[in-house]
Amino acid sequence: MELQQPIADSPYGYPGWRSVPYVGERRGAGPGEDALGRFGARLTARVLDIGVLAVAVFLASVLTDFAGDVLPALFVMVVVGGYEPVLTAVYGATLGKRLCGLRVVRRGDGGGLGFGRALWRWVCVLVGCAVPVLGVVNLLRCAWDRPYRQCLHDKAADTVVRRAQR
Repeated sequence: MELQQPIADSPYGYPGWRSVPYVGERRGAGPGEDALGRFGARLTARVLDIGVLAVAVFLASVLTDFAGDVLPALFVMVVVGGYEPVLTAVYGATLGKRLCGLRVVRRGDGGGLGFGRALWRWVCVLVGCAVPVLGVVNLLRCAWDRPYRQCLHDKAADTVVRRAQR
């Protein structure tokens, strides 16, 4: 007994069912894996940035001995609040990211961030740090997120961390 209708034109199943990729097959939705920042490089960059901020806080505590309490507190607020958004908006990377060869770009077109988007990204990092479990999930998210390897603050700001072109 022969089929009356070819399988490809079968009314059963959803349209385009033959174009569904097999498990493990790339769909091509995201950028190449080599273009994105790896988890180890991102973690190293974050540790370096925390070190820079820790040095700033230490210097502010030393300044407390010589000045009143207002000036060092203002210094810490300006440095901690403006370090990442300003450097990310102007250069596309903080000192830690530059040392690790990473750059933050917009997800859609790969362009630079404006100050507003960079500030929103930093606010999301700080909120993640304020909630202990959320901070850990935010940090580890880029290890398993596909195809863009985004942390939660990257998703909120619609950014991607890429390897810098040399």
